[in-house]
Amino acid sequence: MTSAPTLHFLPETRSPETGKLDARLTARTLGFSMRELAQAVDRDASGLSKHPTSDRLQPLLQTLDDLALHLRDVFGSLETARMWLRAPNPVLAGQTPITYLLRGDTVAIRKLLIMAETGMLT
Repeated sequence: MTSAPTLHFLPETRSPETGKLDARLTARTLGFSMRELAQAVDRDASGLSKHPTSDRLQPLLQTLDDLALHLRDVFGSLETARMWLRAPNPVLAGQTPITYLLRGDTVAIRKLLIMAETGMLT
């Protein structure tokens, strides 16, 4: 018996009806409130709620979806990834990774994930 191939996307963040990224599902997957997701993508929370699969949102949500996939791959589960996002991090001078995400700084988080992949404490 062969194992299923690893997907290059997270089904948890996509609308089952359309296959498009869904802001509500992305927020839930990352453990964000809609307000936090809106802050991370620099959009209005009510607009995200009203049109969660908008074509205009897809590139913004794709960045977070890619990050969520990387988090899952590094930590082995989205549950652990959500905990890591909210835990004070010594590499970030005690700030939480989610603080960086809410500022839209995915680069710093990606650097931490690369460190984690190479065995460095993050």
